[in-house]
Amino acid sequence: MAPVDETVSELLRGLRHSSPVVRVKAARGLVKFNTPPREAFAVLLKAVDDPEQSVREASIQALATYGQLALPSLAEFLTHPDKYVRRNAVWAIGKLGPAARTVLSELCVALRDADPRTAAGAAQALGNMGEAAGPAVPPLVEAMSGTNVVLCRLAAKSLSQIGQPALVPLIENLRHHDPFVRAEAALALGWMGNLAHEAVSELMQLVETYRPKVLTRPAEYRQANHSGTVTPPALPATSPQSSEESARLNGIQALGRIGTTLEPAIKLLKEISSLEAEPYRTAAALAIRQLESFRH
Repeated sequence: MAPVDETVSELLRGLRHSSPVVRVKAARGLVKFNTPPREAFAVLLKAVDDPEQSVREASIQALATYGQLALPSLAEFLTHPDKYVRRNAVWAIGKLGPAARTVLSELCVALRDADPRTAAGAAQALGNMGEAAGPAVPPLVEAMSGTNVVLCRLAAKSLSQIGQPALVPLIENLRHHDPFVRAEAALALGWMGNLAHEAVSELMQLVETYRPKVLTRPAEYRQANHSGTVTPPALPATSPQSSEESARLNGIQALGRIGTTLEPAIKLLKEISSLEAEPYRTAAALAIRQLESFRH
């Protein structure tokens, strides 16, 4: 096996080769090192401005292996004219988790990137920081309200990862004018688990606000219901089509995931599991089982 220094020298020569195919191969070869060679760092930085898009992309992927050493440069690349460079820059920053908190403000700006994937990657990178990304809560909440539905979901997920600093804004978004945002807020609160226990009453309100109209019960059910000997009729099975219905379903699921809840919420879930159509019936039954498992 050739010494590492000879291999690095060969790859460095490859990065300067006239053929873009060779330059891409060289950049990808540098990714394979467990400890990336420092002597290749400056060459890779220059290669990010290569005339060939494939070389630019491969070079920034190689720079990602340098971790925090590359962080300042990766932050600068968030404004690079090539969207593929920007996408790979947010991906590389996201791999660093809380260690990337020094470029938090640059990621917040990237949330408004014209390229949807760059913006979505910025949201994921912020979420990977966890509670260290607390200052990013306002721009993430703003990102939830845009037209990019993927960004909305990823921003909500990131807020759930940030935790306590994001709790109040997520609860407030349960009352957002856009039902899709309400649905994503409910989903995020469910991801937070017990940390979101303050959201129980708001989630109950969300679930009840969009409650389907219950069909009139047959006379025999009304008469026998007191003795509990007749099973109530199931409503026709339906699948959520609208954002309002999705918000309701997410709210039901969140009540089960939070882990601690109030008896009125359990009563509501039991009623849904007994009287309503699918998928609400199954979601409520599952939520009840989850809550009961937390009690034992």
